[in-house]
Amino acid sequence: MNWSSKLADNLAVRIHSANPDHSVSLPVQKFAIETIILNSIIVTVSLVIGSLLTQASQVFLALIAFLLLRFITGGRHFSSPTACIATTIIAFNMIPFIAQYAQSTSVIFALTLGSLLLCIVFAPQGKRSIVKQHHIIKLAGGAIITVNFFVMSPVLSIAFFLQAATLIHFRKGGSSA
Repeated sequence: MNWSSKLADNLAVRIHSANPDHSVSLPVQKFAIETIILNSIIVTVSLVIGSLLTQASQVFLALIAFLLLRFITGGRHFSSPTACIATTIIAFNMIPFIAQYAQSTSVIFALTLGSLLLCIVFAPQGKRSIVKQHHIIKLAGGAIITVNFFVMSPVLSIAFFLQAATLIHFRKGGSSA
């Protein structure tokens, strides 16, 4: 059990013991608490670092874009919460720096188109893949990405591309997974 799971478990047990008749199960409470802990750390630290580097608004835009697309389409996860936190914070704070070199409309267009194609081919991923209406998830993710064809934001194009890359999966041994 990792540190975030232990902390969430401890908090969930305390909350559950304070009101054992509540309809929410202990595992559901634990999952929700762990999700809140991890996302709070990522958002807070990313924005603090972004502020120190005077790019908080761009980091915030990358956060919103990435998280919105991820909420709709899903994506692969790291096996360790620490790896997830560190990689995500670094990525969100690198996006504005990379965006400085991706200002041309052809680069923005290519990244946005690449994101759209990845979404169409690989979404949904994770728990969302059990939903029978895959085409609805693909359409919703595609609609979010398509907005950048009008906005032409380098920050959005990179954030969308990074999130869409987490959708990539390959079938093992020809089985239908």
